[in-house]
Amino acid sequence: MTTTGLPSAAEIIVSGSVLASLLAIIVLAINVLKNRLKNTRAARIAGYIESGASAFLRTEYSVIMVFDAAVTLLLLILLGVKTAFAFTLGAAFSLASGFIGMKVAVKANVRTMESVNGNVSKGLKTALSGGSVAGLSVASLSLLGVLILVSLLGEDSSGVGVGFLTGYAMGASLTAIFIQMGGGIFTKSADIGADLVGKLEYGLTEDDPRNPAVIADLVGDNVGDCAGRGADLFETLSGDMVTSMIIGLGFMDKYGQMVLLFSPLFLSAGLLSTIISIMVALKISNPTKSFLISLAVSTVSSAVGLYFVSTLFMRDVTLFYAGFSGLIVTLLMAVVSNHYTGVNSSPVKNMYESAKRGAAINMISGFAYALRGAVIPVFLVSTSAIFSYLVTGNVYGLVAANLGTDILIGTVMAWDAFGPIVDNAGGINEMCGEGNNGAFDALDAIGNTTKAYTKAFALASGTFTAFIALMTYYYVVGKRPVDLTNPFHTAGLLIGIAIPFLFSSYIMNAVNSTTRVMVDEVRKQFRENPGILSGSDTPAYDKCVKIATVNALRQMVLPVLIAEAVFLGFGLLFGVNALAGMLIGLLGSSAILGIKYILVGGAFDNTKKVFELSESNDEDLRSAVVTGDTFGDPLKDVAGPSLTILMKNITMTALTLETILVKYALFPV
Repeated sequence: MTTTGLPSAAEIIVSGSVLASLLAIIVLAINVLKNRLKNTRAARIAGYIESGASAFLRTEYSVIMVFDAAVTLLLLILLGVKTAFAFTLGAAFSLASGFIGMKVAVKANVRTMESVNGNVSKGLKTALSGGSVAGLSVASLSLLGVLILVSLLGEDSSGVGVGFLTGYAMGASLTAIFIQMGGGIFTKSADIGADLVGKLEYGLTEDDPRNPAVIADLVGDNVGDCAGRGADLFETLSGDMVTSMIIGLGFMDKYGQMVLLFSPLFLSAGLLSTIISIMVALKISNPTKSFLISLAVSTVSSAVGLYFVSTLFMRDVTLFYAGFSGLIVTLLMAVVSNHYTGVNSSPVKNMYESAKRGAAINMISGFAYALRGAVIPVFLVSTSAIFSYLVTGNVYGLVAANLGTDILIGTVMAWDAFGPIVDNAGGINEMCGEGNNGAFDALDAIGNTTKAYTKAFALASGTFTAFIALMTYYYVVGKRPVDLTNPFHTAGLLIGIAIPFLFSSYIMNAVNSTTRVMVDEVRKQFRENPGILSGSDTPAYDKCVKIATVNALRQMVLPVLIAEAVFLGFGLLFGVNALAGMLIGLLGSSAILGIKYILVGGAFDNTKKVFELSESNDEDLRSAVVTGDTFGDPLKDVAGPSLTILMKNITMTALTLETILVKYALFPV
């Protein structure tokens, strides 16, 4: 980059924040692993979970790496060594961020269980330490990857040579969508299978050790919420840094070489604020206060960091206003999410009243609220974008707003990974019959809150990321307009709107077909071995884990290939202008559907929790709320998150291959 003045100081800050984060990861991991296990039964159950999660990721990663290798070869032939290497590094760091978070999480779950039974405060600290490893890994590896690429392959201080970085974002996003889909299909098939047979048919409690699918369910929490969400947020950060640098090249006259360091500095502020917020949270013994104060500390310290980056390095306070508006959007998204999905919210209470009249009315009520709730987040993102443009007077303000939605990622991911850790801890405790359920319920309640907040956060950040990626695409192809009087452009728009529906259909069908096999297996074990229900025999947990693994990996590739083939095929036929119309349709459709899926799933989930808290014995009501939760699970945990990645992945792929589409389009219009 450069070695003089403010840019040199900026490089030191960015490098220092990455180093501090990596050191914090080591310290936190040591704090988790130094706790020696005492309960041999708990250790054995935790071993089942760890081996299942490791086996799944090992198999999933081998499939992904074969696919990534093929794409790397294609990029090497078409675009050269730099783009191919950037793609490979993005894919590798995406895999690493998911693996590190998951590996520490499965080590932390049983240690959290033992800590809670001795001291709730100690259990909180153990779980948060494990989750913080995931949060810091995502943010620091994303930043480290960009630093490596620019340092090794950047051509000169003018920034002309950063176009190859689109390969980094493409590698991260393509890998993330496979990890998210594969992990999501795995976890939901296990979760639904365990609920439908264990709870509804045999009246077993949550995490009953007699349920053959219970280990697969606990494994799924790790591969879905830790590895999947980590890869998702990693690719969001990576994509935002890349697009900010590319758009920034158009503002070199105004900001100089700092356009190449603006996004790394912004995210370094977020990384340092994450470390501070974790240190504060670990000193607080109350779970609710720990989460809220941690979020507040991270927000305030991030805002201070944004101000200094904008005024001291960029010398433009309007960028702070724009970035702060993005930060506010993520906080408001949490309010929206809590309103439509919270246990004490009026929509969930109304859905519970509807469920008393039957499952169908419960589902109608939830669907109606999801349609309404999906509108507000789009308004929030659009308002921030418009405000940022007006306050700065140019599109670079939107870059700042987009980065503002990312700045809390480390803290949010830390608490998101906290969720499956305490969920697993409670499950292990239940399977061991240790009691003390109230302490685990208190931690699990915060875990559910943080997971819901993370989904809302990912939606706001992901939607803004796709928004900016689309603008970057226009910037790269020369700002050519989409002409709705051109039938090819209009056709592209309509096809772009339709593809997320087709994509969602394949995902839901994958969960459905995998769940059918899971249900059959659980019923078979109960039928053929009565000793399982009596407690004299141990279920064949490994068979359920294998079913979820094989079916998830077999069905995760086709939806992605179809979506990629349609978009690239259309671009090769009709060129970059028509493809731009398709990308606009994809963004709008995916954003609305993704938000709707996540809200409706969360609302159904908490409607079931209202029933559980009521301690009602009404079996018809129980069936109604479990049916709603079963329907909503694959929507909120597979289809919704996958769509937020899809819209970014397709746009990044189009951006990376733009020169090929311009050169080889058969009938450019």
